[in-house]
Amino acid sequence: MSRKLKISRTRYQLQQLRKLLTQIFRSKRGAFGIMILIIAAIIALGAPVIAPYDPVNDKDLAGHFCAPEWYPIIFGGDYSKNVELISDPLIDTPKILQYWQGSPSGSVQVLWVNFTGYNKDLEGELYDKPGCILLNLTDPSDKNLTAVFTLSFNYNYSAPPKRFRLSFYYLSKAVEQSPVNVTVKLYQPNGKSLVILDSRMLSARIGKTSKQWTLLSVDSQAERSWVETYLGSNVQTPARFMFPTKGQYKIQVEIDFTPNAHLQPGRVMFLIDNFRIKLYGSVFGLLGTDQEGRDVFSQLIWGSRLSLFVGVLCAILSVVLGLLFGLLAGYIGGITDEVIMRVTDVLLTIPGLPLLIVLMAVLGASLYNLIILIGFLGWMGFARTVRSMVLSLKERPFVEAARASGGGTGYILVRHIIPNVMTLVYVSLATSVPGAILSEAALSFLGLYDPSVMTWGRMLHDVETSPMGARMWWWAVPPGLGIALVSLAFILIGYALDEILNPKLRERR
Repeated sequence: MSRKLKISRTRYQLQQLRKLLTQIFRSKRGAFGIMILIIAAIIALGAPVIAPYDPVNDKDLAGHFCAPEWYPIIFGGDYSKNVELISDPLIDTPKILQYWQGSPSGSVQVLWVNFTGYNKDLEGELYDKPGCILLNLTDPSDKNLTAVFTLSFNYNYSAPPKRFRLSFYYLSKAVEQSPVNVTVKLYQPNGKSLVILDSRMLSARIGKTSKQWTLLSVDSQAERSWVETYLGSNVQTPARFMFPTKGQYKIQVEIDFTPNAHLQPGRVMFLIDNFRIKLYGSVFGLLGTDQEGRDVFSQLIWGSRLSLFVGVLCAILSVVLGLLFGLLAGYIGGITDEVIMRVTDVLLTIPGLPLLIVLMAVLGASLYNLIILIGFLGWMGFARTVRSMVLSLKERPFVEAARASGGGTGYILVRHIIPNVMTLVYVSLATSVPGAILSEAALSFLGLYDPSVMTWGRMLHDVETSPMGARMWWWAVPPGLGIALVSLAFILIGYALDEILNPKLRERR
């Protein structure tokens, strides 16, 4: 009999929940709020599929502060897109050999070898997929020990790239006996050649055995000393100086070994992997890039997941705490009520945001610290509301009858008091989420964010602290609009629940 009673009770609760959801959808406010919330939930759950990049770790996807790809189409202006000049930068196949040429006498051979190489995309770890370039000295005494990489390409954009970068990783052995000089030249359409790296830079002369893969790069966003050494002290925009017009360009990389008549063939090993030449564009993706070249659209999508996660968890935590303390204070009374209410009064008098700032600075900017603090500092108002309702409920005849029948405190609270305050719980849950989302956004805006995740508040912080952020409205508006819409959705649902569950507001039919 008890099992049947439990089943019937569960069935009744499900029917009541379905009835409540139906009434919310019939309400204009509730239906609009639910619709916004469903869209936000779909975006949040589908973030790994919708967002193509990691919002925090995928940097330098394009130039810094790029506009969206649709911006020049609507508003006009010159622009450029990303150009990857090498289709197989990880050198997984021998096809990159078409760009390489050894010395004319054959004293330097360029070979593709089935050797475990280096993959920067895997956070600098060695990976199992083999393939890299080997420069082999067959005659170390030859005066011409040079291998040359040559790549010609058309640059078809009216605007220069925002950044030029050539990089590769090398592994060297026994180069102390035959030091290597690396020279990089750029040939422009007018026939002018620019030497943009040679042995005048210490990093371009390799004379030491490397125990691990080592990076060598040419970057137009490097230190000013590099620009002055190779491009001139008057060059303020290196990428524009290097790519002034459309046309046919050529990049040439020379690897020059020092002859050594006493060196045995095959003694020197020089391996090259992860060879990349990239021109970073000025437009990228649906919402451009931020100050570190990260995709703003991916940040917006992943930010919806984190903001909803923080808002809902904080609301649940604060409502559960408020319900617990309100029940204890209202039903038990006496010294318990006095202590809980005095603690509540003290916490209510302390300004919430300054206290959150101090506690976050002390405990550390962690996502879970943020959730716990917002939840623990948001229960006081709800606890007072629950207490006042419990003080009224515990004097009702049905509670007196349950007490006279031998019902204990736990039984009365669970079976009689809590079901009658659940209407407050539903409304408080819906209306507490916007406050939690805004608190997280405020703390992140002030710089107290978890550096490992991206939220809408952190996006607004990056906009505010970046020199170009104020002018990039496509970066500043979406996170603010997302916070406003999600907060509006929960507030509308809260209003709808209040109208449905509050007898004083319920319309007579």
